[in-house]
Amino acid sequence: MFKNPINLAFDKLTAMLNEPKWLQQKRRDALKKFQQYGLPSRKLELWKYSNIKKLEKLEEATDSADGNDYFIFTIEGDLPKDTQMQDILQVDEKNWKNIKTDQQTTFVELNTAMLNSGFQLSIPKNAQLKLHVQYQQVSKDWQNIRTVINLGENAELELTESYDYDCRINHVSLINLATDSRIKLQSNKHLRKTAALLHFSQINCEQNVNIQQGTINNNAAFSHCITEVNFNGQHSKFNAASVNVAHDNCHISENIVTNHQVQNCKSNVLKRSLATDKASIAINAKAIVAKGADGSDVAQSLKNIVLTDDATIYSRPELEINTDDVIAAHGSTIGELDETSLTYLRSRGIPKEQAKFMLIESFLQDANIFKTEDFLDKIEL
Repeated sequence: MFKNPINLAFDKLTAMLNEPKWLQQKRRDALKKFQQYGLPSRKLELWKYSNIKKLEKLEEATDSADGNDYFIFTIEGDLPKDTQMQDILQVDEKNWKNIKTDQQTTFVELNTAMLNSGFQLSIPKNAQLKLHVQYQQVSKDWQNIRTVINLGENAELELTESYDYDCRINHVSLINLATDSRIKLQSNKHLRKTAALLHFSQINCEQNVNIQQGTINNNAAFSHCITEVNFNGQHSKFNAASVNVAHDNCHISENIVTNHQVQNCKSNVLKRSLATDKASIAINAKAIVAKGADGSDVAQSLKNIVLTDDATIYSRPELEINTDDVIAAHGSTIGELDETSLTYLRSRGIPKEQAKFMLIESFLQDANIFKTEDFLDKIEL
């Protein structure tokens, strides 16, 4: 998919499609950009610890959903009046959202070139909606999915996303939040050791927006996620918490960039990661505070545990401050299970393996993913 065969796959796909000329041109332009950028290298900031060549050595996907549905919607309650849902391939040119890319986000261009499914959801002002979207693997080929969510003024969305456990998905997500809107976003990525996921998410915030994001990343042969948050209006808040757990030879890379472009916005990023066997995890949290963005409040807490000598975790909090009136704090730790706590538990008659699990459970619960009581039961430790 990522070398010369991309041209053949592109020709085959576009020959099958009956779509407007402007969209065909978008595809051609995106393919050209992808080929100009080339594959991301480990010299790039967001790919420093991710070996893209792992995608060329994937085992075949063994589980595919029946039918041709790339995702399943579950809506709690009635759909709010005037809510609009549209197939992404049926969107008008004037409603198409362009995303600025570079070599680090080259897979966004590949997603556009090979786009085969997706949706645009527009929720009107003052509306409330609970939505669960399950993304499925429907063939052995890569699925290129693009989703756009527009949340109106004073609207509220509770969105849960689940990814198929043996997927090959390149997902581009664009979320636009109008003034006074609120969103709870939970992403559950419980993946097989043969799965591959590329996920780029951009969140654009207007004034007085409140975002709560919880993410669970569990395994995958290769999972590389980039989240970009843009504060375009004052007094907006972004709280993100994630749990990353990998074993065997799995690789998880989670990157989050918050752009404080205006005054008086707050971002709080908390990540808890655990690796065992020969697994690797790469965590990068970067906050950029622009000149004049006074009153910004930034916090980053990255804590990590390695359970074996061959497991690796790379953890980097990063602050780029270009103004004076800012509250900013960041921290990162990498270590093993606390021997003192382990000895204490064992002295109380708790078996060693159970004591280890209790410490791991306590460590991961620190991320407090929306106080979900049973999320640990779904994680393969």
